[in-house]
Amino acid sequence: MHLYKNLFFLVAIFFVSCGDDVPKGILTHQQMAGVLVDVHIIDGSLMEIAQQPDTLYKYSANRYLQVFKQHDTDSAQFRKSFSYYANKPDQLFDIYEKVLPIIKAKSDSATKVKVRADSLERIRQNKINEKIAKRVADSVARLNKDKADSVAKIKKMPKQHIKKAQAGQGKLL
Repeated sequence: MHLYKNLFFLVAIFFVSCGDDVPKGILTHQQMAGVLVDVHIIDGSLMEIAQQPDTLYKYSANRYLQVFKQHDTDSAQFRKSFSYYANKPDQLFDIYEKVLPIIKAKSDSATKVKVRADSLERIRQNKINEKIAKRVADSVARLNKDKADSVAKIKKMPKQHIKKAQAGQGKLL
């Protein structure tokens, strides 16, 4: 009987110690999701920068600190919270169920803005190309007209002036 009492207390202590009580200083699911969204966006933006360790540290440190400040936390609390949730995969999965749609929505929004900016740039470049083509066409037309006018003037000149000009003795015009 004594063995059963000890076993009962050990099992009771085990279940009490394995409760879902979140330790003090751990971010809530919602807070953690918000921080993770911003951290992943920063991580993605850093992939556009040269991959030198010093450069990554230089560009990332302030960005991460701003995110932590924005979410009223710090890097130590974030690490502690991430470690806690990493040991509870079902909870971490629930957090990422909130994170992924937000990142996808922001990514889609950024893609739409980029497509619009590219379209506007293409329209601007087409207008510039049209202006250049018009100027070139106007210049060619003016040169052809001037050439035709010169030929017409030469044809109207008396033949003796043309012969002198060809001989190098006088000017045509």
